[in-house]
Amino acid sequence: MSGGLRAAKRLARRALNAAEGGAASAVDVLRRGDRVLLDAPPAGMRLGNLLYLWLQVHLRRADGSDVVVRQSQGMAEWWEEFPALRALTASPREVRFSDRREWDRDWLYQRFGVDYSRAQLHAFIRDVFTDRVDAGREERLVVNVRRGDFYGTEFEPKHGFNIASYLEEALRHVSSSNGALVVSGDAEWCREHLDRMLRGAVGDVEYAEPDALQNLLVLAHARTLIGANSTFSYWGAYIADALHDDTRIVMPRFHARMAHGSDAHQLDPAWTALDGFH
Repeated sequence: MSGGLRAAKRLARRALNAAEGGAASAVDVLRRGDRVLLDAPPAGMRLGNLLYLWLQVHLRRADGSDVVVRQSQGMAEWWEEFPALRALTASPREVRFSDRREWDRDWLYQRFGVDYSRAQLHAFIRDVFTDRVDAGREERLVVNVRRGDFYGTEFEPKHGFNIASYLEEALRHVSSSNGALVVSGDAEWCREHLDRMLRGAVGDVEYAEPDALQNLLVLAHARTLIGANSTFSYWGAYIADALHDDTRIVMPRFHARMAHGSDAHQLDPAWTALDGFH
């Protein structure tokens, strides 16, 4: 394809996007209903990101606002596990033309202390998760390692960081004589690159089976958690903090390389956040 043709196609795409955006803006002027629809994308978001949308609906309703989030792919499976989430969601049939659309493209409603407070976060967690998270604690050190599509794909330049160096430093900030439980979607990589370090620091090491619900519950029961640069990890820590006393949380300050910086704006300031490693 010639350079001129590629340039022409880029200009055509930009013109189409501008036209579609203008049409949407014109239609939005007609949307004057009382209800706000958080206009989530139809696909591409996983549990960690979805929970911030449900949190936003929950906290606004607590203030008396009429707000709902549009159903996105992957939401329905979590309604079965946490039924309170269903009432915060509008299925395609429940979306109204008059709903006023809103979407936080830059931050995804994830800024701790800006988009939500600790009190609002904990109220949401108590309403959604209490029935599934009992008073039991995981006394072993819980280590969450995020691998998956953060590595070996086009996402690595944005999300990848030095996990081994981070873990080495994080272990200096915790104390455990009960061993460790590693939660990761890539246990093989963890065994190869982290196992010796962990055994030298805490003794026996076990690897959890990769199951999203059970892995979240393990994090939620942790007394001591070394987390990852992952919204899933943040939510496990939020739940553990909200539903239990004396939880110790260590996280990387790094989240991803983005236009507004690389620091994780989702972190609770009460946690220990470690700089560097990226």
